[in-house]
Amino acid sequence: MIISSLIESLGEYTKRLEELTLDDWRALYAGVYLLQIQAQALIDIVVKGCSELGLKVEGYVEAGKKLMDIGIISKEEFEFYRRVVGFRNIAVHAYASINLEIVRRIITEREFERVYYLALKIVNELKKRGIDP
Repeated sequence: MIISSLIESLGEYTKRLEELTLDDWRALYAGVYLLQIQAQALIDIVVKGCSELGLKVEGYVEAGKKLMDIGIISKEEFEFYRRVVGFRNIAVHAYASINLEIVRRIITEREFERVYYLALKIVNELKKRGIDP
């Protein structure tokens, strides 16, 4: 049930990003926050998915690698996931150095949608393996 709640929240964050217009600095910083919590929701789905599968992990990236190793996500999807984790880490821990042009690009080119689609894929793969999200 936790994963279902996370995917629902992630869908809401994605919807808000789709509606966002970057017409002033407030909107841009709202975008940073939405991307951060969207990334965290994906990370939480990956970590919880590993837990539900009985996989022990020591960190966000390792959790994604474990899902790749058992065929839930592809190598390309894992590399994307690693970039999402990296973005989240910068947004949370090194926020003063965040590149707002990258944020602008992610939002205007709708790259954030990949986060939601990856999460949906993971949830569907977990269901196929008997995990009730």
